Amino acid sequence: MKRVLIVDDQPAFRTRLREMLTRAGLEVVAEAGGIPEAEAALTTVEADLGVVDVMMPGINGLEGTARLKKLKPELRIILISALADHPADLRAAALRAGAESFVAKDDLVLDRLRTWADAPAGPAPAAGCGGKETTS
Repeated sequence: MKRVLIVDDQPAFRTRLREMLTRAGLEVVAEAGGIPEAEAALTTVEADLGVVDVMMPGINGLEGTARLKKLKPELRIILISALADHPADLRAAALRAGAESFVAKDDLVLDRLRTWADAPAGPAPAAGCGGKETTS
């Protein structure tokens, strides 16, 4: 089972995502409302996967990805955003930051999350995503 750290500044979204991830067979080990809180969480919990919002006050998800990877280089990071008008640009920025994938929040569905549970380290599977998830 993959252990997940959720990083999003919206508590209601974190709750919904936790429920979805749990149904998909992933274990949410911590939630954080921002990057500093996520950095602190990584010192006390073991996480295999970080699901990180791009648009957060203070340190955004792109900058935060590099910071989280510096603390835990093997952490797989999927960046998410409600603002997905330019997915190719977000994908390129996510990859430059060290994330392995970008997914629009509206495209987070149970089947996709299940692929994350079963995936080995490396790019997040894009199977069944209808072309909306972008990976390397």
